[in-house]
Amino acid sequence: MSHALIPLSWVYGAGVALDRRARMVAKLPSDVHPHVISVGNLEAGGNGKTPLAMWLLERAHAEQKTCAYVSRGYGGTTVSSAVVTCVLAGNVSPPSLAGLRVLSRGHRDLPAHAGDEGALVCERAPFASAFFCADKTRAVAAAIASDADVIILDDAFQSWRVPRHQDIVLLDAEHPLDGGQLLPAGRLREGPDALARADAIVFNGAGTPAAVGAARAQVERWLRPQVPVAGMERRVELTPVAGEAVPPHGPFLAVSALARPAAFERSLKSAGVSIVAHVIYADHHRYEARDVARIAGEARGANAVAVVTTEKDWVKLRHLDVPLPVWLARLDVSLIGDELPG
Repeated sequence: MSHALIPLSWVYGAGVALDRRARMVAKLPSDVHPHVISVGNLEAGGNGKTPLAMWLLERAHAEQKTCAYVSRGYGGTTVSSAVVTCVLAGNVSPPSLAGLRVLSRGHRDLPAHAGDEGALVCERAPFASAFFCADKTRAVAAAIASDADVIILDDAFQSWRVPRHQDIVLLDAEHPLDGGQLLPAGRLREGPDALARADAIVFNGAGTPAAVGAARAQVERWLRPQVPVAGMERRVELTPVAGEAVPPHGPFLAVSALARPAAFERSLKSAGVSIVAHVIYADHHRYEARDVARIAGEARGANAVAVVTTEKDWVKLRHLDVPLPVWLARLDVSLIGDELPG
């Protein structure tokens, strides 16, 4: 935290408060269809929103509900486009709305349009239609026109104008308020009092009831009574991209372009993966041929026998010729604690 930036944080906080009062719409009544659930957080940057969104989509699908995913598509062209880009489930027809662009689920340039996380959701949840647009209100309208029963909004806690039924807020289990400072002095988009709007809290990295309880105690004063609270545990499993039967013992070269590369490295080590080096790029980095050359050189220099990367990175790397066996650290999550709304 930079103390010199604290006055700017006060200005930022005042601006956010004014914007919220001017633009925030009321929550949707429970009898309004379809059911719209927002997944968001207080911090800038990644904190597990997309894995939780996929978990919610999978839950809705298991309940035989038609589901849709809505995002700005951060890191892709849709983040600055008024056109709604759609990736439709197999049994869904294009909505009868103007200004839509339909892409196939296997489109080579899907990550460039919808961002790496958007492309990953399309791959991991083929049963769900996905809608990407700079204006999430337009994307939600397209999702409603597709006859979805459940719509999951990714990174929407601060999307004031987008109507929804519930807000699920993700917090880091160890440091749920990250020092309590707003941008630019800290990482918070809003102050802790914003948690009073949350309809459920999920603590990323809390894998036991005790960890959930300890994390809750740090934010209890800002929560409404009886708000459901759960912990989200992340598990990593190595899977090959080219049919290798048995994972090599290593050493692996890790490759990632994430908001929290150290957390990825810790998850690999906790899964017993031998990492000899880690090539780190900025979050949402778009890989090019020169990056593959760097990866190959780093692997040779470190005597790595294979590359391990995330699914989010692989959707951008897969069309490049990586001259080493590649294994994916497939991320799955499980929740413990209270039942989430939806």
